Amino acid sequence: MTADSYLELVLVFMGWLMNNALWNVITATGLFTLPLIFRIAGIWLALRETGEDEDAKGFAALARTEHVLYLSFVVMMFCAVPVWDTDLSAMYFDRTRSQQCGVNVPAPDESGFGPLITELNGQTAKVPLWWYLVHVLSKGVTHAAVASVPCGSDFRQVRFEVQHTTLADPLILQEVQEFAAQCYAKAYYRLKHSRNGLTAEEAEAVNWIGSDWFLSTPGYYDYYTSASPRSAWPYSEARDSGFPDTGRGGYPSCKAWWGDKGHGLRDRLLSSYDKRALNAAKSRFPDTWEETLLRWLVSPQNTTLSGSGTTYMTGHQTGHGSGIDTGIKQALSSLGTLAAQATQLPAFDALRQALPFVHAILLMVLVVSIPPVMLFGAYEPKVVITLTFALFSLIFVPFWWALGGWLDDRLLQLLYTGHKGYSGGFNLWLASTGSDGWVMNLVLGAMYIALPLFWFGAMSWCGVSLGHAFSSVMSAGPKGAQQAGAQGTGVAMSAVRMAAGRK
Repeated sequence: MTADSYLELVLVFMGWLMNNALWNVITATGLFTLPLIFRIAGIWLALRETGEDEDAKGFAALARTEHVLYLSFVVMMFCAVPVWDTDLSAMYFDRTRSQQCGVNVPAPDESGFGPLITELNGQTAKVPLWWYLVHVLSKGVTHAAVASVPCGSDFRQVRFEVQHTTLADPLILQEVQEFAAQCYAKAYYRLKHSRNGLTAEEAEAVNWIGSDWFLSTPGYYDYYTSASPRSAWPYSEARDSGFPDTGRGGYPSCKAWWGDKGHGLRDRLLSSYDKRALNAAKSRFPDTWEETLLRWLVSPQNTTLSGSGTTYMTGHQTGHGSGIDTGIKQALSSLGTLAAQATQLPAFDALRQALPFVHAILLMVLVVSIPPVMLFGAYEPKVVITLTFALFSLIFVPFWWALGGWLDDRLLQLLYTGHKGYSGGFNLWLASTGSDGWVMNLVLGAMYIALPLFWFGAMSWCGVSLGHAFSSVMSAGPKGAQQAGAQGTGVAMSAVRMAAGRK
């Protein structure tokens, strides 16, 4: 038996342990006989209402009772009685898809589920033969179907990891605001007043504080310096003449302040990301991963979420760069609305993160509910068929998520190719809080929720219909026996009458 996540591994195994406990309660208290008693009593009561002779009723009752008992005991033996031993060493986490797509998955003891796995180690659960077969076949079909879906770039997962990274260090957050006021605002003001216009590429390149254009073009970041001392750069008379030596450091150029190795603002900002987000961004965007991550981290939306609501454009600019373009101020006047959207948009991405957890919990609930459902269903074959379809449908849901993820990647690629520059401008979508972000998140919700719902609806109809058809076929057996018994009684009575007449 396999699982597609550590949570599913633990919860499904826990579900079978609870399944065994419930079945033990049902058998120990004798409750398992109640459905049989009620069904046999129902047979006798139904036959008493018919107008057939007593001998025919006896044969019919015997045939129907045998049918009910035999069929119920077969269902109990294969679908209710735990037989197949399994434990956590027998159940294993399937890594086929992660290996196929080059995704590194930590070992159980390195994951957050290590304590749970350790707690359940050594316990043994028993699985009924039928459900063991259904689980194995369903997982095999699901894994084969998922393997047929091409590996995607999983852009939404990257954005989820990136947008949930904030500037937790208030000193770095303050330094970002100071860099924007002392370097970016001055450089942007000079650019706006020295050029008649900007091309679309230039406008995109200079719309954030770590712009390569400002760093590489003479007269901008190499010209302006920090207005306050920085302890990471010692005071230098050749560089800092004109600034007072306060003993708290020197006044580096904006280019050095941003890009110096080790103590530059860029390297310290990148250290805010965990290794998972860094590796994901490097694998998806090997050429632009650094700019992609930094653009979000120093964006007005993230600095608002990280701090107290002030950003480097709306606050901390008094006395520094007072000539910042009025248009930028007006564009950022709606920052509160955008920040509110920025907190709501990741909720759609969080939905995707939560679905596998819900899936694992539902699997556990379905496994635990098998004994009482079989009991209240009176061990009917249609109940087994309905539960079989439900289990297969639930196990098969990851295929629809894989297909939806691939389609989501392709839709993003189509949407952001061309006019927004997909390869170099992915950061526009990464920090998007506009209407296109809402539309794409609605599409995401439709794919991750509507597709499984449609699948469940179709499979539910098939399971219920097939269950009723199977029950109808099985109920035809005792009816045939009843007719044969009645005919046999009639033949015997005719023979007796003929013998009496001859005498």
